[in-house]
Amino acid sequence: MTAFVISDIDVQDPEGYKEYIEAAPPTVQMFGGRYLARGGPNETLEGEWQAKRLVILEFEDLQKAK
Repeated sequence: MTAFVISDIDVQDPEGYKEYIEAAPPTVQMFGGRYLARGGPNETLEGEWQAKRLVILEFEDLQKAK
């Protein structure tokens, strides 16, 4: 069954985050994951949640997502 990892990221260290976004994709790919969304504008349609930077990953199954 497909598994999704949804992260709401609040970047506190922009320089460190630049390093992270370069290093993370090969690790995601190594486990068969793919990015469905990486940051960008978003709109909350219901409730009060205000996401900072959303990242959504898709994996073949939960074990690979872990």
